[in-house]
Amino acid sequence: MKSSKVISTTALVLGGLMVTTSNQMTAHADTEGQATTNQVVSPQSASTPQASQAVTSYTASQATVASQAASQSATATQSYASQLENDPAKTAEQEQQAAKDKQTASNAKADQTLNDAKSTASSVQSQAVQQAHSDKVTADKQATATKNEAESNAQTAKNTADANALSSKQAADKQAANDKDSAIKQAQSGKVDGKYAQAVKDAQNQLTADTNTVNQANQNKTTAYVATPATSTADSVVGQHDIQSEKNLPTKITDPNLPNNIANNPEADAIGYYGETLKDDNSAVITGSLTDSQQYELADYAVTLVNSWRKAQGLNPVIWTRQSQDAAIEVAKMRERNKLGMKHTAMDSNSYKELHVISNSNGISYKQENMSFLESYHDKVTMTLLKAQLVNTITAMLYQDATSNWGHKNNFTNMEVMGFSVQKNNDPTTNELLSYVLVFDGFTNNEGTTPEVLTPTSAQTIEASRTSGGATKAQLQAVENDKVTLANAQKALTDATNAANQSIAPQLANINDTYEKALRANSAEYQTRLSTADNVYKQAIASAEQTYSNALAKNTANETAKIQQAQSAYNTAIAKATATHDAAIKQAQQTYDTEYAAAHDETPAERTARHAKMLAAFKANEATKLANLKAQQATDLKNFKAQQTATSKTADQVKAGTHSTTIKTNTKQPNTHTAKQTPQAATDTVSIKSDTVGEQETDAPVLLHQGTPEHTVSVLVPTVKSVQRHGETPDQPAGQAKSTLPQTNESSVAPISLIGVALLGLLGLSYRGLRRKVR
Repeated sequence: MKSSKVISTTALVLGGLMVTTSNQMTAHADTEGQATTNQVVSPQSASTPQASQAVTSYTASQATVASQAASQSATATQSYASQLENDPAKTAEQEQQAAKDKQTASNAKADQTLNDAKSTASSVQSQAVQQAHSDKVTADKQATATKNEAESNAQTAKNTADANALSSKQAADKQAANDKDSAIKQAQSGKVDGKYAQAVKDAQNQLTADTNTVNQANQNKTTAYVATPATSTADSVVGQHDIQSEKNLPTKITDPNLPNNIANNPEADAIGYYGETLKDDNSAVITGSLTDSQQYELADYAVTLVNSWRKAQGLNPVIWTRQSQDAAIEVAKMRERNKLGMKHTAMDSNSYKELHVISNSNGISYKQENMSFLESYHDKVTMTLLKAQLVNTITAMLYQDATSNWGHKNNFTNMEVMGFSVQKNNDPTTNELLSYVLVFDGFTNNEGTTPEVLTPTSAQTIEASRTSGGATKAQLQAVENDKVTLANAQKALTDATNAANQSIAPQLANINDTYEKALRANSAEYQTRLSTADNVYKQAIASAEQTYSNALAKNTANETAKIQQAQSAYNTAIAKATATHDAAIKQAQQTYDTEYAAAHDETPAERTARHAKMLAAFKANEATKLANLKAQQATDLKNFKAQQTATSKTADQVKAGTHSTTIKTNTKQPNTHTAKQTPQAATDTVSIKSDTVGEQETDAPVLLHQGTPEHTVSVLVPTVKSVQRHGETPDQPAGQAKSTLPQTNESSVAPISLIGVALLGLLGLSYRGLRRKVR
């Protein structure tokens, strides 16, 4: 619902409703072409006399509107004639100024036309030039693609030809070798004992069999994982952080990458980087003091770990000597006797003196000491447990030593000669908590001594232990023996063959000569085919380059021609527009000159003739408006009659027993208003709505009888519109308002006439009488 209509009092009378309103009311109506549905629900039939009365009233309302329109037109014509009487005669100066204004307008229009033509021509030229550039770019890309494809095809063809040539040469060389071998075997026939060749064959078969045995055994080989450091004690027993046997021991120190708030925090708890569950530990159990052999084994592993870290830091390895290790073992025994427990040796004066005696007796001097301990909660102490403790201890001293102000790390950094030992804790005050103490001693060699440097082997031993299953040493040795046997058999065959060849030297020389000639011929043929393929390739490349160059030149020429054509078209358009402009300017000047020369004060007769012409034009315009109103009223009356006929038929059907009828139309609807009547009140309202900006919704009370069953009344509303002609009235006097006439339209507003109000009252009384009659 988009258009709004004004319901005049006359129109509302046609529906039999008594309406009270102020100025005007608007009713909602469907837009043109939109289907509308009007519900008709009435207990009694609307008789034909009522329909005829409605048509008569509608015709009367149209006559009133037409009369008002004619009256307004006459008034407007009379007003216009009065204005013309006050319109003075034109002066010569006015006519000259009008001529000048006309020339100025003509010149401005000509200039604008020329500017528009120039802009259009420039735009057309620009687009043509851009298209020419675009076409060239596209053509150049296509030329490049064609060139690349030709070069690729040429390279593929060359590669294929080269490969075929090589394949032919290799086949020919192989055939020449086969011919040579056949000739030699024939010449040697009966001259070399067959036992030599058989020995070679037997040795090769044995080597193959033993090698297969080793390979089969290695398919069942397994390798244990190398434990890696965790960043928390809880994680150390999970996955590959846990050391379950010696096979899992790392052979180098790995940075655990601790967070800064742990690594450099003196208050942080020490972390167990590696788990020590030792689920598969079969190493020796320690119950008291360690033997010298066990001390050496542990020291070997300790030195290996420390030197792996020093190597990563770019430092030379610490030196491990028999003298430093013997001294370390003696220090451990001394500490056990003196029950030092976790006390540093230098903190006990007597022990410190003994330390220096032990060092000097081995040709070394004491410099540093790092210490750690093994807690007593372990069910048993084994060599693997001590090694796991070693890797945990060294990792902590190097990466989490803030609590000791990094003293342990500094000792490992500055240490020159190293010894290591494990001391059983005999200190009664601590041995229930700490069972063993790990002691790292640092020394320097005394001048004039020749220490026996030891080489650590624990890394190789541990790495070898990670692998289980696989070929045995005996199986591996058998393969090595087979290789020696095969080499000896081949040498014996070669010696026998050389001896035999001495007797057939001339024949062998001829055979070799023939073989060499065949190889040279094959090589020459190969080179010829390569050269031919290369020449074909070069010709194809040259042809592709030439085609490409020609295409680029053609593309450039086409682009230049298109640009020149665009420039020529631009020049032609500009010349044509300029000529038209100049002609218009010239014509405007001639017209101005003529009119300026003819300018004069308007005579009374000329003024009278001009006014007569203007008044005639005004009257003709008013007559056209009245004719249009008449035609529209005829159409509206026709539609109203059709609506009344349909309503009467529907009312008859209702009277015959039908309680509800729906009327649907899909044509352009006359303006209608639907008043809904309900039995709840004696007075109801007509809600008259408008979508027009600035108009307000109005509710007008409708007088109804209480107790009437609900029904809907469709009211046909003719609408009129104040229409203002667009465009100028010929020679309209200055300041004259344009004349207006009522014109019917679906989105129009018209005032309620006084005559309509009177008719509305009369029909209201008639409608009430009709209600009493049909009840």
